[in-house]
Amino acid sequence: MPFGRGKWLGNDWHWLANGLLGNRKVNGITTSSRSVPLTNTNVQNNSNSFSAVQRPNISGDASLPGDRTTDEKLARWFNTGVFAQPAPFTFGNAPRVISNVRLDGIRNIDFSLFKSFPISESQRMELRGEFFNFFNTPQFAGPNQSFGNPNFDVVTAQQNIPRQVQLGLKIYF
Repeated sequence: MPFGRGKWLGNDWHWLANGLLGNRKVNGITTSSRSVPLTNTNVQNNSNSFSAVQRPNISGDASLPGDRTTDEKLARWFNTGVFAQPAPFTFGNAPRVISNVRLDGIRNIDFSLFKSFPISESQRMELRGEFFNFFNTPQFAGPNQSFGNPNFDVVTAQQNIPRQVQLGLKIYF
């Protein structure tokens, strides 16, 4: 940042003002992405094919409105009423992925603040504060996708880590 002695603002600051407000650096990384579509749910295989699971039948739109509360979304990520077990010895008609139902996207900001303290002409000390997931925004894991399971379409875990703070002191000589 352009504050402090020898910088654009504060070139003639008193040494105390320069010590408090000058020689600072700020960094930030923003990550934002839309997530992948939900892979299809699994039902018990009654088609007599060589697999333990198969795709279900789907009869409608599996998406739910996006204006629900977080608790409502975690308890019911998608519309389970459109899924059904296929008839015996038949395959389900659901596609491999449900394109209009997506997993939770990424919204993350990492932030760091550095303060440098000059010791002599060739030496300085740097105090660092680094914040990962600065706003402590959760990214939820995918919902349970096993048809017939009591937790079908329920989200039970967080995929990212909570906020982490890292402090450091460096001496350059």
